[in-house]
Parts: sequence; C-alpha cells; structure tokens
Amino acid sequence: MPREHERTQYFTEITLESASGKRQARISDVSEGGCFVDTITNVREGEEIALSGTLGSGDRLDVKGRVAYVMDGFGFGVEFNDIDDASKATLSKMVQPA
Repeated sequence: MPREHERTQYFTEITLESASGKRQARISDVSEGGCFVDTITNVREGEEIALSGTLGSGDRLDVKGRVAYVMDGFGFGVEFNDIDDASKATLSKMVQPA
C-alpha cells in the first residue's frame, strides 16, 4: 500500500513508550502521517506506541501511533493515529525542506 505522505530524512532523539516500557530511540525519517524509529527494541506489528521529545528547534513532539511494520535489528515504521494540533504544527515544520 503506498504511503499517503512522502517521508523526509530527519534525525532526532525521542522517548519511545511501548508495551515493553520507556526507552530512548531515534527517528530517522518522518512525514505528517508517520515515521521510522531506529531501535532494537522489540515491538509487534499493530502495537500501539507513543513518541515524545523536544526537538533542537525547541518544538515539542508528542504523538501516538501504531507499528505499521518491523525490520528486525533496524527498527520499525509508525503510522500516527493521535496527533494534537501542536504536534501537527511541529511535524509540518519537520518535513519542510531546509
């Protein structure tokens, strides 16, 4: 299934909250509809997760989503499903070309 939003390379440290607890992870690309999380944390496809962090710009990102796919040993893709207006604005800034 094609993506609804084109992803942009964007590296930032975030806090990942999943069924296995809270830990630091890194986003390596992002769109207004999802992202890829670089981590060796075990998650399951379909699992609900939360991502949060403060970006270098000072903007805050707090999103919830569903694990869309898992790449063992590399990370996983997330489809956002609960985004407040402030985080929508932050995501919009994140995907703008530098």
